[in-house]
Amino acid sequence: MIREAIKEGTVINYVTLIEVAHYLRKLPRDEFSIIMERIQSLSTLTAAELDEGTTRVSLELLPEYSLKGLGARDCVVVATMKPLGLGSIATHDHAFRGVKEIQVVDTIPAR
Repeated sequence: MIREAIKEGTVINYVTLIEVAHYLRKLPRDEFSIIMERIQSLSTLTAAELDEGTTRVSLELLPEYSLKGLGARDCVVVATMKPLGLGSIATHDHAFRGVKEIQVVDTIPAR
């Protein structure tokens, strides 16, 4: 499923890109740099800005969605998706299942 999404096109916001980097931060420097460069150079990747409008929507969503387990960065993701008309997200974060407008695609097997 992830490979299909990469082929079809993927949207990521810069906040999520930083989260990916944070997750990979303990890799050896060269390996980290190679992986991050590969991600950023994907021809089917669109990186969305964190602008004033997205920030405003994120802050509007936070009180309601925090009750469902989403944090501020998660609300940035939802706020990025809405104006782009995106309805599905590839994530292992089960809190997104509480957002009825979003279909969660989770390819990581449950333990």
